[in-house]
Amino acid sequence: MFSYSIHRIKKTIRNAPNLLSGYSIYVDSDKLRLIDRVFQHILPSAHSFGDLGGVWKVNAAYSLYTLRKHKLQHGFLVDTNFPDGLRERLSKIPTLTVLQQDFARQETIDMIGSVDAVFFFDVLLHQANPSWKEILANYAKNVSCFVIFNQQFIKGNNTIRLTDLPIEEYISLAPRGRDETYRHVYKHADEIHPEYKKPWRDIHNIFQWGITDSDLRATMSRLGFREAYFKNYGRFSNLPAFENHAFVFTKSNL
Repeated sequence: MFSYSIHRIKKTIRNAPNLLSGYSIYVDSDKLRLIDRVFQHILPSAHSFGDLGGVWKVNAAYSLYTLRKHKLQHGFLVDTNFPDGLRERLSKIPTLTVLQQDFARQETIDMIGSVDAVFFFDVLLHQANPSWKEILANYAKNVSCFVIFNQQFIKGNNTIRLTDLPIEEYISLAPRGRDETYRHVYKHADEIHPEYKKPWRDIHNIFQWGITDSDLRATMSRLGFREAYFKNYGRFSNLPAFENHAFVFTKSNL
């Protein structure tokens, strides 16, 4: 617990300057620098992007930063839930299209269409039904560059579906303090969620996968993408089974 507190303090200090730019304390400076790397060095000719799941806790900060700092012509921001008033404020930005829906749905992918880059920040391990691999494959048809910041599984050589584990084992691996939520999901696993219209066991509000680096890299290679950048940012929160890893994948013919 002590080491976790130190981690939180260091993260707060690192992200504190973002408050001066009007961002919340949850906006991660590492992700801002990752965006800079993509649009300054890896894909400087980009004109458009999609920010998938970019609202929770950060209130579209990465979309707004990209539009302001890198002057892209258009962006898409997609998430299922928005704080009161945020969607209305964002809708006044002419270069940003706001979609309040599940970015995993094919209809959402079709609405976004072809874009130069997509951000998957802290969302890939949450995706089931369709799975994270299916989502990457569906976006790969329209996208030149994947910018991924994900909590990667480091306690085994193989990717695992976490919600297939016994409940106590799941709780031992997943983020702390949400035991009641996890037990509710397991208890109602095969019932259909009233909002998301999929089984409770597949909802994106909890950790669904432990994804290994090797599996992610192999998946992107099969889709015709090469790895242009990687960085390990260390342990995620106080969870010894997960680390924050950043990847940039570009189409092999670029």
